[in-house]
Parts: sequence; C-alpha cells; structure tokens
Amino acid sequence: MKLYVQWDHENETVLFGPQGLKGEGDNWYAYTDSGEIVNHRTQTRRYVYVEELEMVMGVAEGSPDLTWSQARQSEYGGIEDQLDRLWHDIDAGTLDKSGTFYSFIKSVKDSNPKS
Repeated sequence: MKLYVQWDHENETVLFGPQGLKGEGDNWYAYTDSGEIVNHRTQTRRYVYVEELEMVMGVAEGSPDLTWSQARQSEYGGIEDQLDRLWHDIDAGTLDKSGTFYSFIKSVKDSNPKS
C-alpha cells in the first residue's frame, strides 16, 4: 500500500500521515520507511524530504541493540521460573551463594553488566 505524508518544508517535519491517501491541500508526498525500528528504547525515526525523488523518508536512527537492562530482563525468564529456583534452594537448604537461584542470577548479571 502506498503511503503519503504532508510535509512542512519550513520546519522540515511531517504535519500529517503517513496515511493511505493524499489529503487536501499542498505538499503531500509519497512516504517510505528506510530501516526498521527494532528497539523503541534506543532508536527513533527521523523524517527527511528527498528533493530528487519528491518523497519523504522515515530513517531509523540509533542502535538496535538491547540495553543491559533489556538483556537481563529477557534472560531472567518468567517470575515462575525464578520462584521455582528459590523454592528448590529453600527445600534443599541452599538458599545462599551455593544455590541455583543465586548462581543463575549472578550469571545473567555477569553476562550483561551495567553500562
């Protein structure tokens, strides 16, 4: 589906859109994204008017890499798994640095240090 935006040349910004049809008034241009936003915490989209093509492009900027906190959250797994590790450590009498819960959390923290 072809998309359009209304472009403000003076402020170099999108006024309306993207949308499937050109709206009323002037300065409606075809629109396309250049690069996908993978990580909404670390990436943004900047809009650029390309005069040669008479088109507006949305350009992804920033690093798509996970932040250290995002990486930790994804590796920790669900709360159910963490509570299960705690229960087993309590049941085995290893609720200290020798337990599986501590070892697992430490490995996640060590592999994803704060930056």
